[in-house]
Amino acid sequence: MRKGFVWFVVMCLVAGIAPIGFAETPKPAGKVVLTVTGDITVKNADAGLEFDMAMLEGLGLTKCEVKDPWLGKKVYEGVLISTILQYAGAVDTANEVIVVAKDGKKVSVKVADAIKYPIMLATKDGGKAIGSGLGGPVKLVFPYDTHPEVEKIHDKNDWNWYVVTLEVKAKS
Repeated sequence: MRKGFVWFVVMCLVAGIAPIGFAETPKPAGKVVLTVTGDITVKNADAGLEFDMAMLEGLGLTKCEVKDPWLGKKVYEGVLISTILQYAGAVDTANEVIVVAKDGKKVSVKVADAIKYPIMLATKDGGKAIGSGLGGPVKLVFPYDTHPEVEKIHDKNDWNWYVVTLEVKAKS
């Protein structure tokens, strides 16, 4: 019996699916800093996929040295939007992500651009958490210095501060 069960689990993992009762998506233990909603396949709450800071940063941090159009030269660290979409099971089916700030400001990012360029949700500035007065705890950052063409797609007004939600829209 045990050999058959192990075989079942191995086959599910090879096929990219989790057997019922396995690999449940973790729930936030701390304060929710980001919720991913819309056309996603991975959820851990009724609202969608919720992250506390440890979960979000646990997806993997990337550094971005950039001249922030509002705050000058910065070294941000954060999670790529493409990484979040991959984790949420939406990178292959999504067309657009609406990045929503706490004040309701919305910025549309095409998934193709998020995959092509290292567009990130920053959580650190100079190795320290970003305070709410400086755009945190989660801030939308564009890689102007390494990919200057991004500024033609997303001008300085698209730098969204205090991001709380990513609304994922599927391809039509």
